[in-house]
Amino acid sequence: MTKSNEPRALREIHEIREQIYEETKNLSPEERAERRNKIGREIAEKYGLKIKHKV
Repeated sequence: MTKSNEPRALREIHEIREQIYEETKNLSPEERAERRNKIGREIAEKYGLKIKHKV
């Protein structure tokens, strides 16, 4: 552990969350949703997952 007494894995999660915040802080809610949807579609395609859409 480091000075902050935070386990390495938890520190990495905090760094990732901070990075995501910095990348999205100036986006509108619609832009954030579209970004998440795009990333989700890319992951689903990469791993051959099928997404069920509720109507």
